[in-house]
Amino acid sequence: MFQWFNEPKINFMAPRRLFLSLSALACLAGVYAIVLLYQGKANLGTDFGAGVQLRMSASSNVEIDQIRQSLKDQGYADAQIQQVKEENNTGFKLIIKLKHNADMAVGSIGDEVLGFFNKKFPDAKFTLDGSDEVGPAVSQKLRDDALKAFVLSMLGILVYIAFRFDFKFGVAAIITTVHDILVILAIIILSGREFNLLQVTALLTLAGYSLNDTVVTFDRIRENLKFLVKDHTFTSLVNLSVNETLSRTINTSGTVFLTLLPLCLIGGDALKDFAFTLLLGVVVGTYSSIFVASPILVEWNNLSGPKAKK
Repeated sequence: MFQWFNEPKINFMAPRRLFLSLSALACLAGVYAIVLLYQGKANLGTDFGAGVQLRMSASSNVEIDQIRQSLKDQGYADAQIQQVKEENNTGFKLIIKLKHNADMAVGSIGDEVLGFFNKKFPDAKFTLDGSDEVGPAVSQKLRDDALKAFVLSMLGILVYIAFRFDFKFGVAAIITTVHDILVILAIIILSGREFNLLQVTALLTLAGYSLNDTVVTFDRIRENLKFLVKDHTFTSLVNLSVNETLSRTINTSGTVFLTLLPLCLIGGDALKDFAFTLLLGVVVGTYSSIFVASPILVEWNNLSGPKAKK
């Protein structure tokens, strides 16, 4: 394996409380993002937001403000309009999100908007490329199922780490994984990016990636506890373990980062947000495996009493 550092001796544990404090603040932002999510104030996808998403195209450009005003006149004042711009696409393409209307038949809203646009902008020649419609009951079930999937995955992680290592290792791994999810949620939701089922898939993927990175460090700590415990305090032993796995962490994260970067920069609209979330997760997961997971173990050990510090 390529070594970035020759026997590094970086004291990662010295500023641990500073990094833990910063991470706690970031987690609070994530909690606020979850509140916005369940209040419906975040930019929710159709699968979570209970509404209609229309994909439309036209032969010529139309001012977005004119389209917004036209939808407002038609009774869709809360419509969200996004122009799709891709290098390989020609023409004028839009994604329009509308709130669910229980009085309208399923699939009729798209035809109504299409007819209205072609009457209002006859030269543009609008066409309806596709539509997705989700009712409130279905969107609520999708949100509940996503939450259940996350909770079950966290319980599985706790059982696995507690069985393979120790209970406090399992709790530290859970806290670290929840930290990563909250930080990523804060960035996605507070930046106005759309949150949908694809983002949930990315978050669960990142939970596994972050856990794998943390387990490698924990495994080295466990090995060193067997052979080096007489020569080190627990804090110095953890610091040594983080340094020993540093090159591996950088190599793994770096290759994944370079793989995702092209998808994030030149991928299509369907992939860009997904790739951005994964890219963000690689950075946050690498940070947390060094500056969150191991410091939690050290602080827990120090709070356990004088005997545990040796």
